Amino acid sequence: MSDSVKQTLLAAYRDLMGPLVRILLRQGISFGEFSEVAKAVYVEVALKDFKVSGRKATRTRVAVMTGLTRKEVKRVIDEAAKERYELKTSFNRLTRVLVGWHTDPDFTGPYGMPLELQYETAVPGEPTFSELVKRHSGDMSPRSIVDELIRVSAVQETEVGWYRVLRRDYIPEALGVHNFERTGGVIRNFVNTIDFNMTKSAPGKGRLERLAVADDGIRKEDIPKFDRYLRERCQSLLEEIDNWLTKLPKPDPEKGDEVVRTGVGVYHYTSEGVDDRSFKSLLIDEGLIKSPQSETTEK
Repeated sequence: MSDSVKQTLLAAYRDLMGPLVRILLRQGISFGEFSEVAKAVYVEVALKDFKVSGRKATRTRVAVMTGLTRKEVKRVIDEAAKERYELKTSFNRLTRVLVGWHTDPDFTGPYGMPLELQYETAVPGEPTFSELVKRHSGDMSPRSIVDELIRVSAVQETEVGWYRVLRRDYIPEALGVHNFERTGGVIRNFVNTIDFNMTKSAPGKGRLERLAVADDGIRKEDIPKFDRYLRERCQSLLEEIDNWLTKLPKPDPEKGDEVVRTGVGVYHYTSEGVDDRSFKSLLIDEGLIKSPQSETTEK
């Protein structure tokens, strides 16, 4: 890789990491803690994506590839054995329950409207919330699922033991563990698409990645109008896509089906509230370095 390409890539990563570091600092996470996670990711990616065919990975090769010492690689491997940074939240399962409630024909009525469900029932074959969770969320506790969905106003208890779903999407609280998990997944999936398109085999072989941008910006007073428009149109599109996906045959690994995780994401961005000054301009404004003009005047 030439120096110019490397510098351009590092500059792009610096731009990418700004919002991520903002989230970390807001939660009191220091550089040292982040550094340990970054080392672990370097080791993991080296092992997953840069293996030598027919040869076992060694700590020495991982150290050479990542620039870490063999001692650091060993520490990362030891920490990984303890699953220190493994996600153990239930965000995806909560989402699957809500989607299943809206799309599974056993839990929807006329015109595809989700049924009001009893938590449990002694009547054989009667749809229940517990059965919904069992089918769409595996071994999660139905009680913990319904309590969380009620807490975020996605589900309402209409009478004792009966529940009505209010939303199709699970929106976790701003500072909750589910939202942090969601943030990691959204960014990872987007960057994976960018990486795939950088290494695509030929034109037209990439994955869909498009933008609709107001080239000259819009008036600040029009932002709420734009936000309402996006919520209405994009939510409708995503539900249409979701319905299409649920009609596909479910993959069965036991029959030899190769399972591929896939989907589409939509997000709205603005520059509002974001400090876009360059690092050098920020240092000058804060009085941490002198501006070139002041240095010239002094001379």
